[in-house]
Amino acid sequence: MALSPVERFVLMLIYHEYGGKIYYQSGSQSPEEYLARFLAEDFLDEKSPNFERVVKGFAEALKGLKEKGMIEISGYEVKVTDTGIGEALAIPLDEYRKLKSKFMKA
Repeated sequence: MALSPVERFVLMLIYHEYGGKIYYQSGSQSPEEYLARFLAEDFLDEKSPNFERVVKGFAEALKGLKEKGMIEISGYEVKVTDTGIGEALAIPLDEYRKLKSKFMKA
């Protein structure tokens, strides 16, 4: 089950930066939309011309990760599953750092 580069990045971001779990309260937005915006705000200014494009890509990645069983999203929590942990550990940390640097320049 191949992951896209954005899915790989989002999975690694949740696993490495948040310990595999994020608690949230999404309000009127879908969980994926809220989490995508939350994750993008970590390293990209909302005023960036690419911010909304990154948020959309992250939301799609979250949906893909959920469909592939890499993460579980409930009404208040997103967590990396055992399958997702295995995948995250299989991705070299250097690759994560390169992807993070790329997204920070977006």
